[in-house]
Amino acid sequence: MRQRNKKPGFPTLPVMTLTAYQLERLSLEALVALFGQAAGFVADLAPGGGARALPLELLDTHEREEEMTTQLPAPTLCLRAGLLACAFALATSCAGVGDLPYVATPVPVRILSVNDGGALDAIGLDIRLPDSVTVIDLTSDQPPVTRTVSGTVPNTISGAPYAAVVEGGRYAFIPSHSWGPQGTDADSPNQVAVVDLDAPDLDVAAVVPLPPNPWQALAHPDGERAIVITNHQFHVFRMEAGQPRLVAQSEPVPFSLVSFTIHPDASSIVATATSGELATSSRVELHLFDLDGDEIRHASRISIEPDIGGIDQPFAPRFSPDGERVLVLNGLGAPFSAPLDAVLSIDMTRSPPSVTEVVPNVAQGLESVAFHPSGRFAVVACIDGPYVGHLAVIDLTTSPMRLLSYLPIAFVPEGIEFSPDGSMLFVQATVAHHIAVYSVEGMRLVPSPFVLHTGEGPASMALTIR
Repeated sequence: MRQRNKKPGFPTLPVMTLTAYQLERLSLEALVALFGQAAGFVADLAPGGGARALPLELLDTHEREEEMTTQLPAPTLCLRAGLLACAFALATSCAGVGDLPYVATPVPVRILSVNDGGALDAIGLDIRLPDSVTVIDLTSDQPPVTRTVSGTVPNTISGAPYAAVVEGGRYAFIPSHSWGPQGTDADSPNQVAVVDLDAPDLDVAAVVPLPPNPWQALAHPDGERAIVITNHQFHVFRMEAGQPRLVAQSEPVPFSLVSFTIHPDASSIVATATSGELATSSRVELHLFDLDGDEIRHASRISIEPDIGGIDQPFAPRFSPDGERVLVLNGLGAPFSAPLDAVLSIDMTRSPPSVTEVVPNVAQGLESVAFHPSGRFAVVACIDGPYVGHLAVIDLTTSPMRLLSYLPIAFVPEGIEFSPDGSMLFVQATVAHHIAVYSVEGMRLVPSPFVLHTGEGPASMALTIR
């Protein structure tokens, strides 16, 4: 969230960014509540019923930024403002949440934390606890509601820490596989479990066996389907009557998939893959896939411009909100090894796409990345360690992109997500068993004194509007 220049006698008005898709996902109850918040805020600004000039920033479905100004008389806000009032309410309600004695969000948000109880053992602490699933529901006016259930579904910290939640936060697709450093996950099944996040005890709706190794699951941009990768295939699922249905599988590819990201308009996929079975020393390449409905086809290998330098282990890619850029983290997310790893940028407007920018020497163990909804900057979770991790802030408004700042964070930073309006950032800390919370001021991250507690070993995360 940014702040407009303050005029004499006027409170500072917050400005937010929001996609049309996110607006469409709001429930009727949320819209009604938000209209009420907006009306109250405008009434405070103009107790006599007068109008104030209200600057708003919205993004359309292509994330194109538009500046608009409207006159909103407070007494008739709900009737005259419509959807624009909803956006205003989302922005202005942020002003109050910072004053509350708990973590709150402008709109109802659900966070899924998938927790690997063996993660502490995997990083050498000789502690193994049950795997668990944590669901945290956040609102604007109530303390967080947290539910953690242990021992129902296995999962693993090995893989990109992005999780899949579909149907408005109702169901989670949680993969498990038998690959792990030093064989730590050798007894884990190759499967994806579907968990009902609305059920009080987070009931397991189904378990689907899959080929080795289900590395990662992501929600399709339509919010209804989930895509899971195994070593050589993509698997597309849809929920029907509370059960997952496998609707499509890609043709097997001759390389081993490791991680992937889906274009916001569901037209393509960028994946990382190795020529053979994955090892910590594997050479990894970038690949482009076409996504047409449920059909996924390999298109080409993504090249790296010669002046970029030695890039050998790209990992955990993520599309920008407008789909024109993919950020990729070199180093397979592995810490404790020189040299420091780089952040790469794929130019998706090229045909074929290629890596054209790099920020070298960022940190050791670049684990995950999140774009701010505005697309102006991104934050990278850096493992570093062994006692403290870091967040690296990357400015995307310059060409080439540049590293702005570091913030320390509890060890090990894993999943990372912005709130839909971009006013907050949430980052898992594996060893600390919590999610750190930050407010966003321009490109500055301000740590909250509060954290969100999870099960032991948070390893991947998803966030969705409820």
